[in-house]
Amino acid sequence: MTSGRSTARPDAPRFWELDAARTVAVVMMSAYHAAYDVWFLAPSVGFDPFGGGWRALQVATGSTFITLVGVSLAVGNGRARARGVAGVALWRRHARRAVEVLAAATLVSAATRVALGPEDYIRFGVLHCIGTMMLLLPLFVPLGPWVNAALGAVALVAGFAVRGHASTVPGALVLGTPPPGGAGVDWYPLLPWGGLALIGLAVGTLAYPGGVPAPPLARAARRLGDALGRPRLAALTWPGRHALPIYLAHQLVLVALVAAVLAVLGVAIDPRTG
Repeated sequence: MTSGRSTARPDAPRFWELDAARTVAVVMMSAYHAAYDVWFLAPSVGFDPFGGGWRALQVATGSTFITLVGVSLAVGNGRARARGVAGVALWRRHARRAVEVLAAATLVSAATRVALGPEDYIRFGVLHCIGTMMLLLPLFVPLGPWVNAALGAVALVAGFAVRGHASTVPGALVLGTPPPGGAGVDWYPLLPWGGLALIGLAVGTLAYPGGVPAPPLARAARRLGDALGRPRLAALTWPGRHALPIYLAHQLVLVALVAAVLAVLGVAIDPRTG
C-alpha cells in the first residue's frame, strides 16, 4: 500500500506528513482566531486572547507555519536540483510562489485596514513574513544545514533583543523594531520569526536530502500512513494542502459562526472600534 505518498504530479509527490503538520497549524490558527473573534465581537465577556495559554497557542501556530516554510523549500529545492534546475531558474521557481503569498498578504493588509482601522491593521503579518522568507531562503541553501541552523538561532536571539525598542526608521518593523505607535496586529517581523524558517530549512535539508525523505523518515511515514489508511489520510491532509485559501477565507466563516453562537447564548454583540 502506498498511502503515505500522493502523486498529483509524477515528478512532485506530496509528503503527507508535511501536509498533516500544516493541517495541525490550520486547526490551531482557527481555534485562536475564534477566541480573538469573541474578544472583538463581545467586549462584555471580558475574554483575553492575548495572554496565557491563548498567547502560547498563537506563538505555536505562527512557529509551525513559518518553520514548515523552510522545510518545504528544502524539499522543493532538492527536487529541482535533482532534475538539473539551478541558479536563477531555480530562484525564479521559488519566487513565483512567494509572489502569490505576498499578493495574498497585501490583500490581507488592505482588508484589515478597512476592518480594524489605521492603528491595528496588519502591516507585516505571518503571510508577509512567509512570502519574504520564500524569496530569501534560496540564498541560504548553499550554506548547508548546520550553518543555517546556527543563523536561525542567532536571528531568534537578535529578534528578542531588539523587540522592546521602538524605531522611527522606515521599514524597521519588518526587521523587528516597532514604530512608536505600534506594529498592528499579527506582527511577524523577520527577527525573530525568520530564524524559524532558517531552522526549518536546516531540518528539511537533513530530513529530505535531495527532496526525498531520509530512509528512517520514509519508513516511519509509510508505516503510519498504512495504519491510518487512505480515507483518514485524505481528511487529515486536505486542510494542509489548501492552507493559503483557508487562511484567506477562514475568518469570514469564523466571525459569522462566533456571532451566531454568541447570539444564541444571549451575549450582546458590540464590535470593538479601537
